[in-house]
This record gives sequence, C-alpha cells and structure tokens, in this order.
Amino acid sequence: MLDVQRRLLLWADRTGRGLARVEYSSEFSRQQILQSLKSDLAERDITLTVIELPTQRTAPEVVQFLLKTLANVPDGVISVSGFSSAFQAHSHVEDSLRIVNFNREALTAFPLRQIWWMTPVLLQTSLHAMPDLHGWFSPQLTLAQPTSREDSSTSRELITRTQLRNSNFDDARQRSRQLLVQLEAAQSAGATDIDLATTYLLPALESLAEVGAQKEVRHLTTQYEELLNLLENLDAVTEKNKQHSNIANSLNSLARLYYLQGLYDRAKPLFIKALEINRTELGDRHPDTATSLNNLALLYESQGRYGAAEPLYVQALEISKAELGDRHPNTATSLNNLALLYESQGRYGEAEPLLVQALEIRKTELGDRHPDTATSLNDLAGLYKSQGRYGEAEPLYVQALEIYKAELGDRHPDAATSLNNLAGLYKSQGRYGEAEPLYVQALEISKAELGDRHPDTAGSLFNLAALYHQTQRHQQALSYIQQALDIYRPTLGSEHPTTQSAHSWLLTIQQAIDSSQ
Repeated sequence: MLDVQRRLLLWADRTGRGLARVEYSSEFSRQQILQSLKSDLAERDITLTVIELPTQRTAPEVVQFLLKTLANVPDGVISVSGFSSAFQAHSHVEDSLRIVNFNREALTAFPLRQIWWMTPVLLQTSLHAMPDLHGWFSPQLTLAQPTSREDSSTSRELITRTQLRNSNFDDARQRSRQLLVQLEAAQSAGATDIDLATTYLLPALESLAEVGAQKEVRHLTTQYEELLNLLENLDAVTEKNKQHSNIANSLNSLARLYYLQGLYDRAKPLFIKALEINRTELGDRHPDTATSLNNLALLYESQGRYGAAEPLYVQALEISKAELGDRHPNTATSLNNLALLYESQGRYGEAEPLLVQALEIRKTELGDRHPDTATSLNDLAGLYKSQGRYGEAEPLYVQALEIYKAELGDRHPDAATSLNNLAGLYKSQGRYGEAEPLYVQALEISKAELGDRHPDTAGSLFNLAALYHQTQRHQQALSYIQQALDIYRPTLGSEHPTTQSAHSWLLTIQQAIDSSQ
C-alpha cells in the first residue's frame, strides 16, 4: 500500500493532464490512500477533488455527469470512483463500458490529472469491452487487498500483516476519533443503524486494527456492542438491507476484527454469512467469494481443522488465477495461504514451490521492500527452519525483519512477530544467548500493542517458556507457560492443538521441577 501511495504522489505532483488507474479490493484501504494523498498534496498546494459517480444510471447519463463535473474543476488532481455501481442493474455492463470508451477523448481532454479506481471484476469486464484499455492509463497500479493467511494469530511463528508505518499510529487514532464524531452526528440526524455501523463504526475499528491497536479495538467493540450486534444478527434486518452491496464486506470486516482478538466463535458465523451473500449476489467465481473462502479457511486452520480448510484454500486459489491472473498479488496471497496449511501438516514438498512462487510474484508486482514481500520471506524461512535448513532460513529472516522495521516501525506487531521468528531460529540452533533478548523484546511489543490477553502475547510467553526450560530455568518456564495457557484456554479453547501443546509443555516443565527436588 505504501508503494501505491508513493507512486500516486509522484505522478500527481507533475504538471499537465494524465490518467492513472488503481485496481483495489478493499474500500477501507482505498480510503486510507485517498486521505494520505489528499494531505500530501495539500502540502504542495495541490487540490484533490473527489468525484463519486451516481448509482444506477444509464451509460450516457454517467458520461454526461462526469463531463459536466470535470468541466467545473479548474485544476488539480481528481479521484473518480463508483464505476461498479454506476450503471443500471438491468443494463449490459460491457455495452455501458463501450459507451464510456466512445467518449474517452472528451473525458481525458481536461487539463487535470485523474485517478480512476476500479475493482478487479470491473477491470476484467472492462478489458473484454475495451481491449485497448491498458493504453488509457499510466501508471497502472494495484492495491493489494488486506485479507490473507498472514493475519494469523496462532502461536507458531507466523506473520500478522498490516500495512502502515509505526509513525501512523497517531494518524489512525485521529481518523478513528473523527469517524466516531461523525457517527454521533449522523445518529442525531437520523441515519439508520446499518449505515452507522458500516459507514462509520467499522472503518473506525479497522483503522485501529490495521496498526495493531487491539486494546483500543476491544474497548470500542465493547462500547458499541449493541450496534455491532446488529450486523451479527442480519436475519433481523429488512430484505433491502440484506441486499446492501456493502453488507458482505462489512461482515467480513467485523469477523476479521473478532478473529484478530482471538474471538473465533464470534468470527465464524460472520465469515460463513459473508460467503453465502457473496455466492448468492456475485457468484461462485467472483474474487470477493474467493476472499470469503480464504477468510473462512484461515479460521478453520486456526482451530486446527485442516481438512475443512484445505478445499476452501484450493477453491480460492483457482478463482484468483482464473479471474485475476497468475501474477496478481491476490493470487500470491492464495498461494501463501495454501502453502502454510501444507507446512502445518508437514507437507513440505508441496509447500515450498507455492511459497517460492508467491515470493516471486510479490517481488515483481509489489517491490523488494514491500511488507508483503517481507511476509513471503518470513514464511519461506519458516519452511526452511522446519526442515532444519538453518543456513538458508537465517538471511531470509534477517531481511524480513529489516523490511518490517524500516516500513512499519520498531514497535509494530509485525516487527514483534519477525523478532520471534529469528529468535526461534537461534533457539533451534542452541544459540540461546542470541534468542532470549529477541523473545523478550517481542513480548514487550505484543503486550504494549496487542494487550496482555491476546493470543500473540501468549505465543511470545510460550516461546520464552520453552527457552527457559531448555536452559534449565524451570521455575521461570513454569510461570510463563501458565500465563500462556491462561490466555489460550479462553481465546482458543481447551481442545485447540496449541492449547494442548502448551498444556503438554506445562506437564513436562512440572515434571522437570519435581525431578530436581
């Protein structure tokens, strides 16, 4: 996301007319880019004008609206969005797009720099209707969607992916406060509860979750529990609201928020409901359906239900390849998801080529310093570590940690995960003196940014307990493994493989203490 933001800013700061295209899947991420770009351009005395196309219109009406609006903007940068819902439902989208194509010279004649935002499905449809579409735009950018296997909060050394610098924590909190102020104003003006939840509350919570501010997320989910319960019980809302285009996305967002807090029982029915809506409204082969499949599969994997997760991951990958292409960042995410599931089952030979392919795609499409590229480096290093290929794993872990620190900040939860990863490698090699300070630092970050009761904090406690046990510091080990279990049992459940593993460690450590007395 940072790469897209930088490239848009460089392009927007030039003189003369221009037309850029950004492919996006997450409205929240699009809004983040837009807000940052607006602020950066204001510092350069450049105005950013936002144009949202009207909904359910004929193609000529859409074209005339856009021409009239552009004619009234004297200069600056223009953001144009809403193409997916602009045309009438009964009209043939490809025919509507061809009418836009006939008017492209007029649309691009203004001395403005325009950014057109397009979803993956609309882009593919546009390419069918306008084979020369790529020639319209320079640059052509892709904003990778934030739903992925790397959001896992399981205790083994995995990656949680967010996309902002540590310095943006204050920005995220400020944006969240602004949205909540707007929520109160909209509520006073008579806005519906559905609109309050989807337009203001969820973006406010996501803004905090994306920078790892989980304690504040938990506080707000408690404060606005009644409003969030409305989304969890959609059977009670009207049929009109059920067909709302944002409902599935809102369900996915809320489920993801619960998932990141370790509230799997609350996340599961929301992921399932979002999948059902996407299948019904968009079809079995739609990229949004693939996103829902990925989310549900991730939840099943986090619960140790590998057999239930695999066919969902496979189906999501097939959809991404067919609808978005073999080199799309979303396809890389699906490859990563399936590979990590295979690794969890010890199927290393099946996992490695998928991880290598995902890394290659991310380096090519997103860049060598992108946080998602760091994720792939970490995951491939983890596979090598699992196979005892320590010499191949270490440089990848080190490189990933350097990227996270540079792009996200030293105190970001992803940096903590990366510290855990590198420490785990050192521990596996018996390099305990190098491992301990990294584990301690990771635990401090997790407690500060995620909270004392988060599964990732439990993972750091578990890691330190294992290290202390291996270095004969059994009393310290007992204290830390007990703390980890006290978190795992209410968040993951007593039957979860991670909880059972922690319990086995507890018995082993206690036996070591008894034997030494």
